[in-house]
Amino acid sequence: MKIFFDHITGKLTNHDLIYSLALATFEEKEYCQAFEQGWIPLSWYYTRLNELTWINARNTRLLLSKFTFSKKQKKTLRKKDIRVKIYDKLDNDLFIIVSNIYKKYIQYKKFYEKDFEEESEVFDKEDYIDWKYFIYYYKDKPVAFTELKVFNSKHVLTGQFAWDYQNPKLGMGTYATLHEIDWSIKNKCKKYYLSYGYEKSSVYKSRFDGFEFWNGRSWLDNKSLYKKLCEYDTDISSIHELNSYQRKYFKLK
Repeated sequence: MKIFFDHITGKLTNHDLIYSLALATFEEKEYCQAFEQGWIPLSWYYTRLNELTWINARNTRLLLSKFTFSKKQKKTLRKKDIRVKIYDKLDNDLFIIVSNIYKKYIQYKKFYEKDFEEESEVFDKEDYIDWKYFIYYYKDKPVAFTELKVFNSKHVLTGQFAWDYQNPKLGMGTYATLHEIDWSIKNKCKKYYLSYGYEKSSVYKSRFDGFEFWNGRSWLDNKSLYKKLCEYDTDISSIHELNSYQRKYFKLK
């Protein structure tokens, strides 16, 4: 394992803020340890990556041994006219399909990075993670996809999910998550990672059985604290607010 940091900026004259990203590289035999200590593989970074690189962040996961399908969730999985195909790679035709779904998803959800709006709609094909692609078809038309990777036969990592929202009543986000949890359990995996847990848009991840989040020191199953943290993420809109919140953070329970 090698840990390194990008010390991007700080504000110390009138604030007490340091902004750094904690990164690491691991040998394959260390991957389980990496996941248990909150590291998550990067699928994108600001500069070109030369190898698989991990970031330490507020990661989220489900302990599959504690997951039980409710009656409502079982009913969701029985939806008619939905089928799933799993691909190890995307050929040119599939890449175009996935890119179009991704673009429609960003447009519908308005998930634009400020000042980089046009770039935000582009689905990047280059990636150091060799994802499997779960492509969801409704009446034989591709409408959604998820990137998914299994590490050491135990840890299931989900990457980008998107769907076209042409029929919002389908609820493909919920369906895809439940289908992938079911697939993971059937394949005897132990933990299902839902990636980053920031802002109100990530609160839904805590609604599943076996939920935990990484706070930088340990895995916690405190759903009310997680929800509170996500709400604060969204509410902070200035460096001044962030500086004030930093003091409050260590008192949250």
